[in-house]
Amino acid sequence: MNENSFIKAHRETWQELEDILKHGNFKTRHTDRQDRLHHLLFLYQTVSGHLSVARTRYGDTNTVEYLNGLVARAHQAVFVSRTKSFSRILRFITHGFPEQLKKESLLFFISAGIFILSFLFSFTVTIYRDDYALSFVPGEYISSLNENTIGSNVNVNYSIASVVIFTNNIQVGILAFALGITFGIGTVYVLIINGFMLGALSAAAVNRGMGYVFWSLILPHGVPELFCVFVCGAAGLLIARSIVFPGLRSRRHSFTAGGKKALLLLMGTIPLFVLAGITEGYFTPLPINPLWKYTVSLLWLAALLLYLFAGRKKTQEK
Repeated sequence: MNENSFIKAHRETWQELEDILKHGNFKTRHTDRQDRLHHLLFLYQTVSGHLSVARTRYGDTNTVEYLNGLVARAHQAVFVSRTKSFSRILRFITHGFPEQLKKESLLFFISAGIFILSFLFSFTVTIYRDDYALSFVPGEYISSLNENTIGSNVNVNYSIASVVIFTNNIQVGILAFALGITFGIGTVYVLIINGFMLGALSAAAVNRGMGYVFWSLILPHGVPELFCVFVCGAAGLLIARSIVFPGLRSRRHSFTAGGKKALLLLMGTIPLFVLAGITEGYFTPLPINPLWKYTVSLLWLAALLLYLFAGRKKTQEK
């Protein structure tokens, strides 16, 4: 194929890439922007192939010079777009999420308070009346504890911790968030029920002389997971508030605005849930001194506090 035929065969593709680079500011809806980025990447790879062929066949010609410039511009656009996307994600994790959580800190503390009060109630009841544990916890959980008494197995079987709510905390978090649409009733119910379960099971473990080891199996991943559940609860309460108290907005507009803010809170928990899952899968089951597990739990708590206060400081500086 001679050079003129080569140009004629591929000119339409080159022109398409030119048009995207000229008008592709990507300030469109997220899905449209992603589609355009993917198409840009496809055209970039295609035209790069054309450049390679042109160099081999035609040497230093105007066509090669043109394609070289076009590919260079496309490379810059692809690199900048990907860098910006990563930067936005990183900025959301380091600034956007903690700033949004600070704005809704009252709802966060209400969410945490509901769970903690429920925990304390069932813990107190069960610590004095062990048989009442079955009022809060499914019977198979108590059976698991009975089969792993301190005398028969000092290192409580990890399966106990696995069946507790913590392995389902992503589901619990999503439920607490989604049920905000029930005017917050469902959100509060989820927080209370799971607080009851943890409190009763903890007291049952203490009554069997297994409290120290039991908590060493819960806290390493439980600290970040409970934090996430509290955040999801706050997100659910935020949705409820936007419905019940729309203010000067229409209820529909208030719900839309509140839903977007709540979704940001939910998204912010995803990295923490992932890290907690890694901790649960690889660290919590290790047959090591429980003291090390308590140490990791304290480190988790310190890291979360530092993360939140760092976000608050940035907001105040603005």
